[in-house]
Amino acid sequence: MISFLRYVFVLLFLAPLTLKAQQMLQLTVRDTVSGKPLPGAMVRICAAGDTALLRSALTDQQGKVSFSNISNGKYDLQIHSLGYQDRQQRVSVPGSWPETMLLTPGLQLKEITIREDIPPVRMKGDTIEYNAAKFKTKDNAVVEDLLRKLPGVKVDRDGSIKAQGEDVQRVLVDGKEFFGSDPSVATRNLPADMIDKVQVLDKQSDMAEFTGVADGQQTKTINLVTKKNRKKGYFGNVSAGAGSNGRYEGGFNVNSFTGDMQLSALLKGNNVNKSGFNPSELLKMIMQNKDMLRNLPPSAMSELARMKGVRLEGSQDALAEIVRPSGLTDTRFGGLNFNNDWRNLKLRSSYFFNDNHTRQEYNYARQYRLQDTAYNYLQSGTTRADNINHRADLSGDFKINDRTSLKVSPHLDVTRTQNQGERSYSSWSADGLRLLNTGTQFNSSDFRQQLLTTDILLRHRLPKKGRTIMLNVKPEYFHSDGTSYNRSTSDFYNLPKGPKQEIIDQQRKDKAEIYSVNTNVVYTEPLSRTHSLQIGQQLYYSQGDYQRLVQLPDAAGHYTAPDRLFSDQYEAQQLQYTGKMLLSGNHKRLLYTVGAGWQQSSIDGHSGMKGYHVNGRYQALLPEAYAEWKTGKHDKLIFRYDMQTSRPSVSELQPLEDNSDPLYIRRGNPLLEQRKSQHAGLTYNSFRLNNNNSLFAKLDATYYNTDIADSSSIDLSSGKQSIVPVNVSGNYLLAAAAGKSMGLGKNGSSFTVGLTTSLAKNTTFTNGLSNIIRTFSITPDMNVNYYLGDHVSLTARGSAAWNKRSFSGASLLPESNWLLMYGLEGIVTLPWKITLEGSLDGFSSLGMAAGYNNTILLVNTAVGKEIGNRFTLRAEVRDLLNRNESVNRINGNGYIEDRRNNALGRFFLLSAGYKLKHFAKSKNK
Repeated sequence: MISFLRYVFVLLFLAPLTLKAQQMLQLTVRDTVSGKPLPGAMVRICAAGDTALLRSALTDQQGKVSFSNISNGKYDLQIHSLGYQDRQQRVSVPGSWPETMLLTPGLQLKEITIREDIPPVRMKGDTIEYNAAKFKTKDNAVVEDLLRKLPGVKVDRDGSIKAQGEDVQRVLVDGKEFFGSDPSVATRNLPADMIDKVQVLDKQSDMAEFTGVADGQQTKTINLVTKKNRKKGYFGNVSAGAGSNGRYEGGFNVNSFTGDMQLSALLKGNNVNKSGFNPSELLKMIMQNKDMLRNLPPSAMSELARMKGVRLEGSQDALAEIVRPSGLTDTRFGGLNFNNDWRNLKLRSSYFFNDNHTRQEYNYARQYRLQDTAYNYLQSGTTRADNINHRADLSGDFKINDRTSLKVSPHLDVTRTQNQGERSYSSWSADGLRLLNTGTQFNSSDFRQQLLTTDILLRHRLPKKGRTIMLNVKPEYFHSDGTSYNRSTSDFYNLPKGPKQEIIDQQRKDKAEIYSVNTNVVYTEPLSRTHSLQIGQQLYYSQGDYQRLVQLPDAAGHYTAPDRLFSDQYEAQQLQYTGKMLLSGNHKRLLYTVGAGWQQSSIDGHSGMKGYHVNGRYQALLPEAYAEWKTGKHDKLIFRYDMQTSRPSVSELQPLEDNSDPLYIRRGNPLLEQRKSQHAGLTYNSFRLNNNNSLFAKLDATYYNTDIADSSSIDLSSGKQSIVPVNVSGNYLLAAAAGKSMGLGKNGSSFTVGLTTSLAKNTTFTNGLSNIIRTFSITPDMNVNYYLGDHVSLTARGSAAWNKRSFSGASLLPESNWLLMYGLEGIVTLPWKITLEGSLDGFSSLGMAAGYNNTILLVNTAVGKEIGNRFTLRAEVRDLLNRNESVNRINGNGYIEDRRNNALGRFFLLSAGYKLKHFAKSKNK
């Protein structure tokens, strides 16, 4: 069976890459005088003789726009571009669709006047467009610094981005992916001065764009439109800096954009905690979609696996704060990115590597204060983590004929992770007078992981208008193997039979090899001019082999004696079938899709070493609904509802003990049911052109019919725990958010205010007693960007998060705490090309354990001097007051833990930069 699967996988991965892709209706908009293409022109399609808008889109940097799934008939084609006379033309499909349309300039306007009159923010269809020239940034700023200035856009300290209250998951450059799908690579590496426009839009899924049936799978996307004079030549920068305490930062970024072709290369390194890979971004994505756990790269899985024994609770912002960068990190990262569009092929490709070396020192204070469970746990230690990750992405979208296209997207991810740590720990009675245990532990590990997957998408339009069929096949291969060592000595002082010492000395070898394939067939049938029926059939299969060999040392110190209690050899097959039927309607201002699916899945596992079996059978009815109602020209109301399921993981089902932490012994539960949840959301967005005001409001509710929680059995005489996952029901999460952005004048100044609140219920078990934890949080925030002329830029921001927890059982845990974050930034441009910068970032925590309530003020200052048009000298001081600390709070299963880690302190840095640029002559700046 395995040999057959491997043969199938080889065939799928070597699918032909020379086929051609689907033809769509394309149009190029040009200037009638110069013949040059016009980017950013609005193209609208209306029914002939009717003003109702059917489709709209913006032209790209080559003045091109394309539409798919346009039914046969007559239409009015309308084109609008700032500074040009509007044009309308009657067209027929098939028949008289034009390849090119020319616009005549408005002769009463001059080019310089047009550029100066462009407002800071404007709407183009459903797209919000920011004029980057109106938002002042510091010298050598990157795109992330520019985004922080935009009203309605929020950039957290971990680099994650929100726009109109929604998480931005993709960042494109001129409509193309930049180094894959990781938004931070573009925002943290591209220079801000290359950007002409920032467009914020909701991008439909590939399936919705092809079939015309809205599935609600919109992706909040930022498209960075580069300046026209960056289209023919190369640009970038080279920088190098050195400072006190051995600090350094430097690298280069070079880009060459010529028409549809993009070529970029970057290589950077630093030891000032700037990383190209951030686990907090992945954690946030998982909180939005738990199914992503099966699709994360191995490097992300290794990061999350370090949180062993912890069940995270709280809002996404709180979770991001928990995992914010701490310790000292030495990072090197870089890669290549190449994109191009030919007549019959759209190619996207990238390679990226990240090499991280992190050193941490920590002190953790944990308090258990629930019914029948009250004691303190302390630990301190050091860790070293070395992680190197390589990932390569390739995507080719080919034309086969006028009706058929094939898109093939292979992905390769290779990771090596080496960890080493030493720690000491102790547990005390709640009053601090009785010592329960003490111990020390040394552990090390060396893991290698590979992930290879190919996404194959075949799309075909049948002769009848609106009738389509789409086939998606995604084979995947995952391999992981590693060796770890675990040595610990634990002393227990209050056992019934007297004190006892436990010593663990073991070598552990883990290996996993998983083959899987996911297929999906979707057929769309038009029922009328406004209604369509969609039928989908999805089948997922995986075959996995998992081995864990634990060995003890012999008399000579060699690990040769097997420990069968903690060893296992396990095989598992998973099969899931989902059938779905959807009805879609498309009216003048109302777009909706309603339907349901039926899902059946199974997990069959067998241990060749221990002889046990795992047989899980699951089924579920999955209703869903999506509606989009345009209440006004620039107002939109969106409703979503769906039911989701998630099968238990192998580790959750496998009844195998894991003693890698001597005080927290984990074991799976083969009787687990699948997770099942219902989600409903309502979103409202509004934008006003006359004053650049925008408003958003969101309501989200998630109810867990079935969830998985930890059940902990705690020996109060020793502080030792046994943890098993169990099913619970009735958990929920309610969240609401609202925000308003207002323009202050016409120079880009803005004021943004927002409010986020959530209420969550989670159930845990401790010593057989259930404890219901309700967490309420409310977070107001504000941001002000103000410009005094062309030489002074001020930014002020702040947020205050209040979190309150209540328990169904008796508890002495702190029930509320505050988390305050605030900042002030100023940029002043002086004569002689001198720039002064200053910033203050504040962080205050209240309601934590003794010694953990504090206020951290980070003061940074810098002065820069341009020399000519290419060179820049910069001197800066970071954390001028030397007040940086890493202090966080985490909520776990029946406890609250306050964490203190080492953090980067004050340092000085002197750097020099050189701008690379060579372009064809252009009047555009």
